[in-house]
Amino acid sequence: MDDFARVTAIQDFFRSFWWLIFPLSWLVFEAYQSWLAHRARRDTVELLRTYAEAGREPPPELLARLGQR
Repeated sequence: MDDFARVTAIQDFFRSFWWLIFPLSWLVFEAYQSWLAHRARRDTVELLRTYAEAGREPPPELLARLGQR
C-alpha cells in the first residue's frame, strides 16, 4: 500500500466515523471523573482509619463527605 492510498484510507475512515469523537470523549471524561471520585473516597477512608487508630472522634464534616456522591 503506497502512501497516497494509506492517506486516502485514513481520510475515508475519518469522514465515515468523525462523530465517534463525541461519545468517545464523553466516555474518557466520565472515566476520569469516576477515578477522581474513587480517589477522594479512598483518601477519606484512609483519614478515618487514621482517626480510628488514634482513638479520636472524626469531625462530622469528614463523615458527611463519605455520604456525598
